[in-house]
Amino acid sequence: MLKNSVNPLNLAGQLTIAGRFKNLTLFCLAITVSLLTACSGHPGAGKWVAVNSNDVPYTRISVDFDGKAAIYPADQQSPTLNCYWQASSAETIDIQCGSSDQEEGTLLYTLEVSGQNLAILKYEDTVVGQFNRLP
Repeated sequence: MLKNSVNPLNLAGQLTIAGRFKNLTLFCLAITVSLLTACSGHPGAGKWVAVNSNDVPYTRISVDFDGKAAIYPADQQSPTLNCYWQASSAETIDIQCGSSDQEEGTLLYTLEVSGQNLAILKYEDTVVGQFNRLP
């Protein structure tokens, strides 16, 4: 009859190992979540359209999470400025662009995010447009 009975010490040992595994899994999950929150995107990343599409040099801006950006002139459907960006503050990104014909050399822009869905694009401290974030 003792052969078929369960030894309480082994059962308790198995529960302890299962409990340790559960605690280790929860700990690893907590560390992973905290590291992922530290890598959240910049508020400037996203798709932007001009607030007023009349008399503005640029109608759209695309700022990708991977550091690439594109600025679309008002009269064209494809970007003539292919750019790279980096964060200069929590609300501002610096965008460095090269034109398709490279006659103008490197162009430096600043995109300042104000509020949740509004940004201002500047070229050499001159405002060249206000943009709304697309959903």
